[in-house]
Amino acid sequence: MALNMRIDELDISKETKEALSKLGFVELYPPQAKAIPLALTGRNLMVSIPTAAGKSLIGIVPALNVMLRERGKVLYIVPLKALASEKRDDLECLSNLGFKVMMSSGDMDSDDGALRSADIIIATSEKADSMLRHGSKWMEDVRLVIADEIHLIHDPGRGPTLEMVLTKLMRRNKGTQIIALSATISNAEDVARWIGGDLVIDTWRPIGLKEGVYYNETIEFDDRSSVQVPGSDPIWAMIEQTVRDGGQSLIFVNSRRSTESVAVKYSTKMGKMFGKSMSDDDAKNIEEDSDSTSVGKKLAICVSNGMAFHNAGLTYAQRRFVEENFKKRNIKCIVATPTLAAGINLPARRVIVRDTSRFDMNSGTSSPLPIMEVKQMCGRAGRPGYDPYGEAILIAKSESSAKRLMSYYFESDSERITSKLNNEMTLRSHILGLIATGDAESEEDIVDFMRGTFFGSTSQLYGIESLIESVVGFLVKEGMIMRDGDRLSPMPFGKRVSDLYIDPKSAMVLKDTVLEIGEGIEDLILLHAVASTPDVLGMYPKKCDEERIEEAMAEYEDRFMTKAYDGDMYYWDAFNADLKVALMVREWIEESSEEYITDSMGIGPGDIRSRTEMFDWMLYSMNEIAYIFRPEITKMIKPMLTRIRYGIKEELLQLVAYRGVGRVRARMLYNHGIRSRSDIAAADFEVLANMATIGPALARSLKEQAGGRMPTEDRYRGVVDDPRESEQSRLMDFE
Repeated sequence: MALNMRIDELDISKETKEALSKLGFVELYPPQAKAIPLALTGRNLMVSIPTAAGKSLIGIVPALNVMLRERGKVLYIVPLKALASEKRDDLECLSNLGFKVMMSSGDMDSDDGALRSADIIIATSEKADSMLRHGSKWMEDVRLVIADEIHLIHDPGRGPTLEMVLTKLMRRNKGTQIIALSATISNAEDVARWIGGDLVIDTWRPIGLKEGVYYNETIEFDDRSSVQVPGSDPIWAMIEQTVRDGGQSLIFVNSRRSTESVAVKYSTKMGKMFGKSMSDDDAKNIEEDSDSTSVGKKLAICVSNGMAFHNAGLTYAQRRFVEENFKKRNIKCIVATPTLAAGINLPARRVIVRDTSRFDMNSGTSSPLPIMEVKQMCGRAGRPGYDPYGEAILIAKSESSAKRLMSYYFESDSERITSKLNNEMTLRSHILGLIATGDAESEEDIVDFMRGTFFGSTSQLYGIESLIESVVGFLVKEGMIMRDGDRLSPMPFGKRVSDLYIDPKSAMVLKDTVLEIGEGIEDLILLHAVASTPDVLGMYPKKCDEERIEEAMAEYEDRFMTKAYDGDMYYWDAFNADLKVALMVREWIEESSEEYITDSMGIGPGDIRSRTEMFDWMLYSMNEIAYIFRPEITKMIKPMLTRIRYGIKEELLQLVAYRGVGRVRARMLYNHGIRSRSDIAAADFEVLANMATIGPALARSLKEQAGGRMPTEDRYRGVVDDPRESEQSRLMDFE
């Protein structure tokens, strides 16, 4: 097969060729020339190629073919919401061909019926599984499934769900084509065998990559070349050297907090070196998109000087701003968490991986990053069309550390990917899901299903029968499924738990809480019950937490629904980890600032967001479970659900009901005496518009929502809602 193939040589429609050519796709990369013709035959395909070698087009071309020629739907599965947004944007550039692309990555308790009108649906694996559980009929029309970053089957958190989704789709839709895309892995043939597909492996990259280790002002590369980097601060010295040479840098660190602190640290130096690279208006817009949060302020300072940070704590608009301005070369350096390396297309001349270990908040220990994850970060080095080469650099603190890093990360094969399905905690939810949807009606059916998984394809399934028997026994005992001889069927409670997409053990904690709580339950008692669910990750207490935890124990110990036992240190540690989360969330709903929470509890902004997001879902699930067992107490749960969602005291509940109003704006309005619909309706428009963080666009929107009179002056005509107003009015309204 010729490896210098052009787009116009592919067996696709003339319109598709022209549309791709207009976007700059003319000559195929060698891996694409190998893979795309195979994919267009309709056969399943496993592609394992380096990061930045053109995986996306290998999925997009057959997707266009299926939609436009075969009139079938395409399901594009991605591991992260941020990737879903990028894939949607990529595909919308081609939507003039006459197809509709939609993204679904949010509410797990929905069948997303609106997606039936879409031709291509982009979803996380969790959302895809949720839609399967809800019986989304349009899933039967899917003719092509693209599984992006399939090597994440190896990930204990996301992997099992991706594996289960693909197994379900292969069993339900026998004729559906599977295209699995991956970074370079050492056992890609195992994945190809599992999906029954052809295998394409290639090491080609569009830009040459040099991998090396920095130590003692010198970078030693794997090709035995070296570069001197003088300077007392290694990271800044490498950034400065790259940028002065006309390149850009990506710095990978292991926490959201570090992305911000490192970017802020170097932004002044970058600004002095190059001057301002952003207008004041751009910086102001970036700041205001976070409702004047500390994150928005920090980002505004950084981008005005040509630096930026990128993490999951940014709003969608902020992430897009950073990504687009990095591509335009207005931003010279981004400091990011590894999420940025997982498929988002932002290559740079020099990639610096500062941290090759990750701290586990639960255990209180650090562990080395997998080779595969570091390789993904390194693979971002080298921007086609701009850089003659790419450099990926790790940082060592000693000569022996430099040798170890070079040997482990650059001279060794990536880990073999293995299934993470073989444990009871993981299987609880997935076995309930199989029974709730009718995919399995007996333990034998479940075993048969497991044979079709990647786990079943690469193992002898030793011990799986006893594991399934244990999980089924638990589900029967807790009233989620019913056993009639060998036949298993879902009970209403079990079906609801499956639809809610939570761990059955979490459902039991929520059910027990629903049955026990009474009028006037204190906030911390309810929050600790939610924190005790397996779905909410605890946070390892630090010395700064001791006084807070001791005070809470002294005041509430006899009233906690989950008890702590001194005799079992592991249980005691777990109890305290849950209590720390509950105390953190209580600070959030008491409107403590993000800075206060992070500084006083030794955590990052991302910890606040991740826990409050999960609390939101657990409280929603508790409310749904209450409808089954005690409908009368839903009136006690709903106010807390809103308080968690927005981070507010109870007195602001009425105000956050308005579109565009989050915790900061609600407090601003309340402190100005505006506390109800009638207050908004009666308020003077100019007074409202002149309040900090409000402005004329939101003031007009609030007046219209409240049914108040609007000014007729010409200067207010044509004012429309800022689309950013509604985006940050929910959970992301950090102080």
